[in-house]
Amino acid sequence: MLDKLKKDLSSEFKMKDLVEAKKVLGMEIERDRKGGKVSLMQKGYLKKVIQKFNINNGRKSVITQLAPHF
Repeated sequence: MLDKLKKDLSSEFKMKDLVEAKKVLGMEIERDRKGGKVSLMQKGYLKKVIQKFNINNGRKSVITQLAPHF
């Protein structure tokens, strides 16, 4: 089904198959196919913000989940 969609789209638009995306708009994409989960991370952006504002002491990591319909 995916191959047919790619073929149909490529007949209408100029496109390349770039395989599976690992990063888009500066966000890293991580997939857990068995668990049916996709994670978007902004580690690079956050590192830049932390360095820019010199925020190093006492930082904590937090996981924020979206509702399934997002």
